[in-house]
Formats: sequence, C-alpha cells, structure tokens
Amino acid sequence: MSNPVSPFLISLKHNQDSKGVLGVIDNRNIPFDIARIFWIHQVPDNTERGGHAHKTSEQLVICVEGIIDVTMEEITGKTHQFKLLPGSHGLYLPSLCWGYYNFQDNAIALCLASDYFKESDYIRSYQEFEKLKACR
Repeated sequence: MSNPVSPFLISLKHNQDSKGVLGVIDNRNIPFDIARIFWIHQVPDNTERGGHAHKTSEQLVICVEGIIDVTMEEITGKTHQFKLLPGSHGLYLPSLCWGYYNFQDNAIALCLASDYFKESDYIRSYQEFEKLKACR
C-alpha cells in the first residue's frame, strides 16, 4: 500500500453572469483522470449512505443541491468532517478512506471516479477495513 493521502476540498471554478452560473471541472482541477461519472439523488432527508471504502478508486464528490455532511476515516485512523454545499467545492476522496454521507434538503451528489465500477474494488465490511488499518 502506498502512503495514505487525506481527503481535501477542491475549489470549483465558476463563471457567473446575468444568465446564471456555469461551474467547470476538468482534469486540470482534480488529481486523477475521470473514468466514470454518476450521481445520487432522491435520497430521503437524513439518510446515511456510504459505509464503504475503495481499494484503488479515487473520487470527487460535488453537492449539486441541498447539503451533504461527510465523515471520512483514513486508513491511519484519522477522521475528517466536511459539509458540502451546492457548487462551492468538490471533496476529493482518495482510496482507502471509509466514508459516510448524510443527505439533507433533497441533496444531489455528482461523483467523478478514477475507475469504472468494479465490485472487487469495494471494501464493504468495516471489520475488513479495520484489519487493513492494523497492517499499517
């Protein structure tokens, strides 16, 4: 395993005029090439999602609407709390971070991923994540 990287916020670029706001994301803004884009919506308020980590995949999560409270735990055991508001920042999620996402106010999340979906990339058991932490 490589040295862990902490999750961090990335400021999103915006162009605003009388017709609205245009947000921009490209491979110059984020630390990985985008292989997949997906979104999460119609989540009942105060519903917690996540409860997993990725072995290799990296992601950028952007709140498009509502509020998303995020709790991340690094493989080192260090924890982070983030509050994502619409369009202000993207949250970079490195591999080997266990995450929980609480959706509020009809939140919509846009997610960019470094890899295509592979079930084998997921760590869905916190006990398995704990074992990896113990190996560090």
